[in-house]
Amino acid sequence: MERKKIEKEHYNKQAGEIIKKNYLNFDWKKYGSQRQGPILGTPFRFTEEKIKKIIKKKREKEEALYFLDYGCGMGVHSIFPAKLGAEVYGIDISDKSIEMAKEWAKREGVEGQTTFRVMDCEKVEFQDNCFDIVFNCGTLSCLDRQRAYSEIVRVLKPEGYLISVDTLGHNPFLNLNRKIKWKRGLRTQQTLGNILKIKDIEMAKQHFGKTEVYFYHLISWVMVPFEKVPGFNVIARFLENIDQVLLKLKFFQKYAFKVVFIFSQPRK
Repeated sequence: MERKKIEKEHYNKQAGEIIKKNYLNFDWKKYGSQRQGPILGTPFRFTEEKIKKIIKKKREKEEALYFLDYGCGMGVHSIFPAKLGAEVYGIDISDKSIEMAKEWAKREGVEGQTTFRVMDCEKVEFQDNCFDIVFNCGTLSCLDRQRAYSEIVRVLKPEGYLISVDTLGHNPFLNLNRKIKWKRGLRTQQTLGNILKIKDIEMAKQHFGKTEVYFYHLISWVMVPFEKVPGFNVIARFLENIDQVLLKLKFFQKYAFKVVFIFSQPRK
């Protein structure tokens, strides 16, 4: 399929440039929320705490936890759960990204707890009911979401969780920035036109018995370019406090930059 070919080529190019330079200047020590910065890292820190609690409960019962990094890319979010003791599987359509993910796991000493495979996220090559957590970070914009949700529910255990951090596509200012990035070759047409909307979250809810949705960055995202400016922390906290108030109102929620959803009780 043409759109999948384009996605693969795009992400192969990104990872391939890093590999070609023999990983020169790539910061392996920053993974997960650490790679996102003080503002954009907020939803990732939230989901990491949730993941940590789920893994801890499993370990207390002396049970293994199986974690699927769905559209893992270069493995940015695969290292954290592996270091907590989870058995991590990462899948992605980009073979160069998978190569990077394997290298990252090796460097961080979790090679034995991670398995990375080139795979189509719309046709997941795992058996039914085998994962405790399926984690998504931005992959849904690349996919046919109905197919994606069906596959996620299929591979989740009955007591499993879908934990997702994704980007919303209702804010006109953010959409303008995305269009600029697309013209510069930093995004694909698929991720520009297929970005997640509220209706897509509502569609996902139909597949789960329990749903929690959280919204982030209504206005605080404007401070991202100024992280090294004096007074940044004070202004950022002020804007984040405003976000917390406004994003409780349904009218503003769709204009958020990031959305987190934690769904459980998958409907088989």
